[in-house]
Amino acid sequence: MAKRKRRPRLRIGRLILVIAVLAAGIGIFLFAASAVIHAVSGLFSSAPAEPEEIVIEPTPDPIYKHDYDWQYVTEDENGFARYEDAQYTTRLGIDVSHYQGSIDWNAVKEAGIEFAFIRAGYRGHTTGELHEDTGFRENMRQALDAGVEVAVYFFSQADGKEEAVEEAEYVMDLIRDCPVNVIAYDLEINPEGRLSNTTQDANTEAAEAFCRTIGEQGYTPLVYGSVSFLCTEVRMSQLQDICQFWLAWYDDKKPPFPYAFTIWQYSCYGEVPGIETAVDMNLLFVKK
Repeated sequence: MAKRKRRPRLRIGRLILVIAVLAAGIGIFLFAASAVIHAVSGLFSSAPAEPEEIVIEPTPDPIYKHDYDWQYVTEDENGFARYEDAQYTTRLGIDVSHYQGSIDWNAVKEAGIEFAFIRAGYRGHTTGELHEDTGFRENMRQALDAGVEVAVYFFSQADGKEEAVEEAEYVMDLIRDCPVNVIAYDLEINPEGRLSNTTQDANTEAAEAFCRTIGEQGYTPLVYGSVSFLCTEVRMSQLQDICQFWLAWYDDKKPPFPYAFTIWQYSCYGEVPGIETAVDMNLLFVKK
């Protein structure tokens, strides 16, 4: 009977011991959890915003946009395009090569043309040889004599960076003694020429090499192209911080092109006194 009386005491003692161990474990767990929570809250000093306060910004387009408003395109009394809004005005220009023949630059100036891009040279699309434009020197001399501001462009067929650098050095040598600041890079892909298998990456690398080479010598680089060329044949996002863009679009007075450009070649059928052939017409956008 004595043994039977001791057993309940032993069970109660064990129960008390188990409860004590559990209580100690729970205490340790709560202490540890508190320490972890405190440590995490130290990393995020401010409380997260409520869901309705969170604004998800769309990923910005990597290519800079223009802010022209095409409702302000007009024609002057001579039928030339003009643009004028609160932020921009424009200057009227042309671009020429030996294809325009002999030009009466005084008549061009009197017609209201303020600047001209003169082709300095080109690379052959089959042989790859470099050539000076046969009308370059005459056009440069007579345009300057008439008081028309001048820039130059080079018709490129560069197959890679090395050829683009060669072209840049070639055109800088041609204009060494000319009062020229702006040089445009004009790469046009001929499907039957030496660049028929070129890629967007290769074209971009060539354009970048050309622009950097002339930029390092103090010239202002431009990259010329149509809407399709600038959107698919080069990467504007890779070029936009080292050059400006010269857009060719003729179909209407509202180019379907949202990206930043400085010059708009708006026609290839321009009629200008002093030039017997059709000529490309350009507007240079100038910030007021």
